[in-house]
Amino acid sequence: MGKRLDSSWIAKMLPRLVHVSPGQETEADHIRLQFHAVESVQAIEISPGVLRTQKPYTLFGVQQTLWKDQPLESSTLTLPFTIQMPVVNYPPSVKHEYYQCTFKLTAFLEHSSQVLRSTEKLVYYRPFIETCLLKKPIRAPDGQLELHALEFIPGDTIPVTIFMDSDSSKRRIVTAKLYRTVRLNCFRDIPKLTELIVSQQWDEGDLGERMERELEISLLRIPLDMIPSFSYSSVFSISYQLKVSVKYKQFGGLWSSGREFQFPVTIGTLSYGVYGPSQLRIYSTLSTEEQRQQVPLFMRAAEHSDTLPPYDSTRLPTYQNAVAL
Repeated sequence: MGKRLDSSWIAKMLPRLVHVSPGQETEADHIRLQFHAVESVQAIEISPGVLRTQKPYTLFGVQQTLWKDQPLESSTLTLPFTIQMPVVNYPPSVKHEYYQCTFKLTAFLEHSSQVLRSTEKLVYYRPFIETCLLKKPIRAPDGQLELHALEFIPGDTIPVTIFMDSDSSKRRIVTAKLYRTVRLNCFRDIPKLTELIVSQQWDEGDLGERMERELEISLLRIPLDMIPSFSYSSVFSISYQLKVSVKYKQFGGLWSSGREFQFPVTIGTLSYGVYGPSQLRIYSTLSTEEQRQQVPLFMRAAEHSDTLPPYDSTRLPTYQNAVAL
């Protein structure tokens, strides 16, 4: 039974802190927080001296006064707050040569309407993208290997079953390459860009004497910093392809040309059996009115004074006040 992240969890809660040290800013009378997200296309040279650009698109922009009309003490002032994200899938945080999607949190220390000091921080955002195992494994046309999943999250390894050849004089090398394809949906005349992300090779000759009829191996590991697959942006999309090639060689002989197989792969953000909120919406499907309503909210930081202290194995609790029942 899978675990669903319902609306009671409300997408994502982002706890944050603002630290203020008094100094030249002692005349400040309030702190204003701003949280906004923007999709933008980098300027692309389509011919010598001619650039193709597009106006940045604001996904949302909200602000809140965090502190107002209170004197700054002599020590550093810490102001906790929480951002509650709407149940909406935005594009992930991306910085690419074609495209950027940034989520930025900015704090302004102000006196009246004059900004005395500001600081900003990028927020690393990932949408809800589900993954699942295949109901039935996919076997390569030559019958030599079998894949059990085509959807993964960063950090996963891609497992594969290799079916061993009864001819022990043959040696195989399996090469796996993961490619990323990016496309500007807003500029159809700009060619898609495909780039190699990671590759790995498995050599049957490293096994020594073989006894098993089939062997489970890890084909390659997906990097932790992988951008998830997404195609719901009207501006940009990212997809992945797994290419697997198998070459054969008689021990002491020449390599055969082998065969190459290609599989579409999804890089998600939720592990197998974990599902996004049932009310989840895609930002590009929202009406203008819904876009105004479905925005992040600033909330008071949750303070739980009645929670247990952090567990410390070197300091066990005392039990002299325990009551026997």
